[in-house]
Amino acid sequence: MAKVTIRELIAQSQLYIEAHMDDSIPLDVLAAQSGYSTFHFHSLFTGIVGEGVKEYQRRLKLQRAAMQLLFSARPVIDVALDAGYESQEGFSRAFKKRFSHSPLQFRKLQNRYNFLSEGQLMTTNDATPPKKIDVCIKEFAPIPVAASRYVGPYEDCGPAFTTLFSWAGPLGLWEHPEVILGISYDDPRITPAEKLRYDACIKIAENTDVPAPLQKLTIAGGRYACAIHKGSYLTISRTYTTMLGEWFPESGEELANRPPLEVYVNSPEDTPEEELLTELRVPLE
Repeated sequence: MAKVTIRELIAQSQLYIEAHMDDSIPLDVLAAQSGYSTFHFHSLFTGIVGEGVKEYQRRLKLQRAAMQLLFSARPVIDVALDAGYESQEGFSRAFKKRFSHSPLQFRKLQNRYNFLSEGQLMTTNDATPPKKIDVCIKEFAPIPVAASRYVGPYEDCGPAFTTLFSWAGPLGLWEHPEVILGISYDDPRITPAEKLRYDACIKIAENTDVPAPLQKLTIAGGRYACAIHKGSYLTISRTYTTMLGEWFPESGEELANRPPLEVYVNSPEDTPEEELLTELRVPLE
């Protein structure tokens, strides 16, 4: 069995934090899981991730709060409490410091979501609205998957699939997969490109053993708003924008607090880029 690298250990700690977003996680618990002292673990985590454990958890909670403000009708005080703040005032100060908008100002950006630039919470003068798309609501069962984590600009996520393929290929999972998909955890409009989180995934049997650095996940079942994106993977964000900026406000639906999915219907290996099909699934309550 290959030895787990330090980066893989830190990645496992990040996944643990993400799975326990609403818990107070003692640093010594994470350190014990990694096999390092608290001092060394904190230094390793900060050096590799670029922020400390508390800062990492706080940023993820604020990003989640931003999406709740945009795409739910929850009162600001409830969003603040969910983000770990005891008062709306404290939440508002932290939120404005990060996003340059108060929570109430940010909520008003929903009807301009189509025109928000990636990485910038501001309107653009030359943005062109995406084409209209058909959105339907489907129900799905939970999906067990093997996942390869990538952190960085979404368009550079290829290495995650390379890692996944190096394991799935010899097992024959890649030849006739039932589901190959991606999980995009962060919105580029509110998350720096170098901190975007993405999992390349392939469906597996429930009893499949998955070795590090891969992770075994179960994607939640339930209701999803679905639309087909046709064309380059590099323009998938435009279809997401249409779903969230045009369809969602008029739908009467509420988004679930889970990341959207990209199900890759065909393969770039034997399909022209302009004919690629990706089913986008946005989870609903």
